[in-house]
Amino acid sequence: MLRFTSAVLAALSLSLAFGANAFASDPTGTADYGSPASQAAATRTITVAPGEKAINVTRGETVTIVVGQQRFSWNVQTYSNTTVFPLAEIAPKEMSTEDILVYVASNPLYSGS
Repeated sequence: MLRFTSAVLAALSLSLAFGANAFASDPTGTADYGSPASQAAATRTITVAPGEKAINVTRGETVTIVVGQQRFSWNVQTYSNTTVFPLAEIAPKEMSTEDILVYVASNPLYSGS
């Protein structure tokens, strides 16, 4: 019986270790803002003009963001208390997004009104 208990404890420890690793699987923190999406899934394209400092999105929306000749698509899923974040948090590293903020509005479908 003691051998069985040791095996169970070892298996449990191993599964907990792998579970903890799942929380560390996104070292960039982009999961806090949603996830990459296909361009075909985007319902709107936002073109960031030179000198523009902010864009507006709605929580739950999938958008394609265009900066210069580069583009990427993103499904915006933030925590309800996250209403603004730097575009650089989700944009490809080679994209010039310095000082551009993303303002996130609540989705009226989930507002309860």
